[in-house]
Amino acid sequence: MKPSTLERLIDQLLEDEALTRGLPETEAQELLTWLIALLEESEDEPEGAHVRALGKRIAKLAARHRVPVEELIELVELAWGDLPEPEGEDRPLSA
Repeated sequence: MKPSTLERLIDQLLEDEALTRGLPETEAQELLTWLIALLEESEDEPEGAHVRALGKRIAKLAARHRVPVEELIELVELAWGDLPEPEGEDRPLSA
């Protein structure tokens, strides 16, 4: 992705207050940091809209069901195959 396109997409994420509505500041920051990293790793410009939509869904789930953003991000990464399977005990979600 071109640097100017990347900068524009990052600015859109940072300016979108609805993206992190209902989240505590630390969780909002964690979500934005993760979404920006996804954009930086992407080489496909249309990916920006998908990243933004994913962020909104994660924020909505976190706020509505009181699930930490970090756990939702881990679930997404696990589904994508980016994280190894947990070893030993199952780690339940905290609610």
